[in-house]
Amino acid sequence: MPSSRLSCLLVAAGLAGVALAAPAMADPANTVSAEIQYDNNALNTHSGADSVLESVENQALDVCRYDAPISTAPRTDEACVGQVIAQAVTKIDHPELTAAYIARSNSAPRLVADNR
Repeated sequence: MPSSRLSCLLVAAGLAGVALAAPAMADPANTVSAEIQYDNNALNTHSGADSVLESVENQALDVCRYDAPISTAPRTDEACVGQVIAQAVTKIDHPELTAAYIARSNSAPRLVADNR
């Protein structure tokens, strides 16, 4: 795992964080910034990597949620969610997590992150 402050931050209880930025609300001028938290120790097993991926997905949903201008109903920018997840998987760069991501999305994370 990278220990660089820019790509991964170690925090208490064996958790790690990845700082990301992604377009939000289908407008490239709007970006979101997030620090995705995950359990670094869980990445060493297939089931742990699946749990980390699920956590990353939930955090991406939270980051990419916004209120619609007229109805103020909560909406989620799916392109933002996909990009946040792909960037997190790319930055974490762990084989078990990458395998879990590919199994769910049928796409390599770098390809998704680069295409958005």
